[in-house]
Amino acid sequence: MAGVTTASRMSLGAIASSEALNPKGMGEYLATGDGSGDFWIANIPTSDYHDIEVWFKATTQSSWTTWWAFTLGTSGQVDQSSKMNQSYMYKGYSSGASNGTNTASYAYNYPAGYSSYGHMYRLYLSNYSSTSNIKSWHGYGGYTNGSATSYVTYQQGGGTIREANPITDIKIQTGYSDGNGSYAGWCVFGRRPK
Repeated sequence: MAGVTTASRMSLGAIASSEALNPKGMGEYLATGDGSGDFWIANIPTSDYHDIEVWFKATTQSSWTTWWAFTLGTSGQVDQSSKMNQSYMYKGYSSGASNGTNTASYAYNYPAGYSSYGHMYRLYLSNYSSTSNIKSWHGYGGYTNGSATSYVTYQQGGGTIREANPITDIKIQTGYSDGNGSYAGWCVFGRRPK
């Protein structure tokens, strides 16, 4: 059978490159940008993935110690919903420690990053592109604040959103609504291909 391909021996016929034979990996980059003040990550594509992972920074120019939050929104939403359930915790030295649960218009945590000092949060949202109410999220992050090491803080949270439409927009906000675009970057990745 020299010169006969495995496909021919198995009577499979011609094999063409396709998604079925060359599946996507776990995910891919979808979008990136910078935000200033309170800002929206908008128009997240929903056609190719069940889940998304979002990395973002929540910053303020006014204080070492103010809260930050995010809201999961639908296409064209211009303000917060009232459908989010969450649990949260944070722990630091000067920041103190707290945890709690609530139902509100946003998912809360503390503190936001001050100016150029480091804040980062990783958010994973399951079933974001679904037209069902079953959408859950979890996230974690931290805050370093450069030489002001007493403000180093660990942050974590999780929850659900009662929303039947796909989540295409995410609002990031802080207590002073004055984040600088140079320090408030974000990136969205698609996860779990359809």
